[in-house]
Amino acid sequence: MTISTAYDILFGGAVVAIILIMFGCLIRAIRGPEIADRIVSVNMLGTLTIMIICILSLWLKQSYLLDVALIYAMISFLAVVVLVRVYLGVHREHLRMRGLSDKPEGILRDEPEASEESPEDGGAK
Repeated sequence: MTISTAYDILFGGAVVAIILIMFGCLIRAIRGPEIADRIVSVNMLGTLTIMIICILSLWLKQSYLLDVALIYAMISFLAVVVLVRVYLGVHREHLRMRGLSDKPEGILRDEPEASEESPEDGGAK
């Protein structure tokens, strides 16, 4: 067995393994159960696709495929950001329709709570 044959077996096995993992991610993207599961699985599908392109670049000795992988990474990132923004918009609209507040609670609140102590007079009433 030559080193070239060993690399062919290694790269072929890696591509097959990644494709099997991609089928699992595709099932998770379709079935859910939560929207967050679907978004994460779509992101993972993009990452696995980039991995396959990089492996094919090494296997076929074609360096332009790395450029394709970089471009695909940027497009995949933007697609996931758009999906999250759309989901957040839909979620906020559902909250507004139900009469609930869409502002986050706790530390991330936009407006500070009115406290009984005034910082100007040292907290004395």
